[in-house]
Amino acid sequence: MIVNPQLFNYRLIIGTLVIAIVVLGSYSFSNYNSLKSHQEFIEQETLLVQNELNEMIKSYDDLKINNNAIELEFKKTKAELETALATLLNSKPDVTLISKYRNQIATLKKEKTKILSQFESIQSQNALLQDEVNNFSIKIESQNNQLLTLEKEKDILSQTINRMVSLSTDNVSAIALDNLNSRTDIKTSSIDRLDNIEVCLTLLSNQFTPEGNKNIYVQILGPNNQLVVERGHINFKDTSFSYSGMTVVNNNFDNIDVCTKINVNSKKSFKEGIYNVVVFQDNLPIGSTQLELN
Repeated sequence: MIVNPQLFNYRLIIGTLVIAIVVLGSYSFSNYNSLKSHQEFIEQETLLVQNELNEMIKSYDDLKINNNAIELEFKKTKAELETALATLLNSKPDVTLISKYRNQIATLKKEKTKILSQFESIQSQNALLQDEVNNFSIKIESQNNQLLTLEKEKDILSQTINRMVSLSTDNVSAIALDNLNSRTDIKTSSIDRLDNIEVCLTLLSNQFTPEGNKNIYVQILGPNNQLVVERGHINFKDTSFSYSGMTVVNNNFDNIDVCTKINVNSKKSFKEGIYNVVVFQDNLPIGSTQLELN
């Protein structure tokens, strides 16, 4: 059999080209599928990163922090996340960009966890301190209540002692006098004829009252309970009052009859009615009577 060399060469070349085309086609198809799969992977990863950024931004919106420094730090972190999300939405995604933002998200999550842990620690410490403050306040309030109770008991005891050592009175009387002349007074009930009010009483002996001079004050109060004659004002430790008349007696453990005449210079404050006459030893009331004027 005779073979034509030239025909054989053509067939060989054609066969080789066919094989090459098939191989190239297969490679191109494989490469296309690979690129397509890679692009789909990048798009999927981009969506995942976007979702994760959105979730983190929302998590910062939901945080309720009553600490200015931590709240400022979280606002700064949230701004970084929003910037990253905007960049990702407006840029063509690639593996490098996705990897960058994944690392950033991981870092920010760790920082958030760390800051929240510090905040919880601070909150716990504040709660402990508040408990201590509350307990201290309760103790202080209790001590203040005890002091108030002691003060009240002290006042009651002081009043009791003052009453025990003070003089007492009997036969307290008050009469209005019309001064006819320098030596003659007559009793009256008329305000127009009133010149003096004389108050008399008996100071009773008290073995607990210290011997010596005692100040006796008299108040004359009108129907409206206002002082109608004022001769002076006296201050004590806890109280003070104005008085209409005053006298000094010497206590020698005997009953003492005392009278004091109170001059009425002005009758502007006098009105028809019942007048109360109150007698004091220092600031302690020890007797009273009434006087009717018309």
